[in-house]
Amino acid sequence: MSSSLVLLLSSCLIGSSNAFLSIPKSGVAVISSSLHAAPAKKVHILPTEEDVTTAVHRIVESSAKEAIASRGHFALAIPGGSVLKVLSTLEPSSDWVEKTTLAFVNHKCVAVDDVSSAIEAQAREKFLNRWGLTDVVSLSGTGDGEKEAAEYESKLKALPDSKLPRDADGFPFLISP
Repeated sequence: MSSSLVLLLSSCLIGSSNAFLSIPKSGVAVISSSLHAAPAKKVHILPTEEDVTTAVHRIVESSAKEAIASRGHFALAIPGGSVLKVLSTLEPSSDWVEKTTLAFVNHKCVAVDDVSSAIEAQAREKFLNRWGLTDVVSLSGTGDGEKEAAEYESKLKALPDSKLPRDADGFPFLISP
């Protein structure tokens, strides 16, 4: 399951640079043909919410430990919604948080401290502050989508490869050690 999560998070992170594409006047956004659905054998269906939570906790913990053992650092990209709820119940079992960089995907153009709508504010309230995770790639919190996207992309590109590995074309990706 670890490689499935890494693939999912990688797809989310890679896609984040296109998150603020202008929607054509027709109202139909162009979707990259390079994005594909996960193969069915990589999709895991668990019977209960508790089982999903336990599985995600195990995946995050083991992926963090493997990444740190392999390259000394762990990069995690998260969306909002149910992922925040699941991570809010995770109690890190080791010091991996100290060696973790967190990025967000599918951010809204709102003030980053607005708990009612900003993923970062919600994450800080639900678990980041409790975990002590401080290496967070943040948005500026303006309503200017193009500016926010450009600045966020610059912040991600400024991270050293030791924190955020990249492919041959320079796009961020998460690797499984």
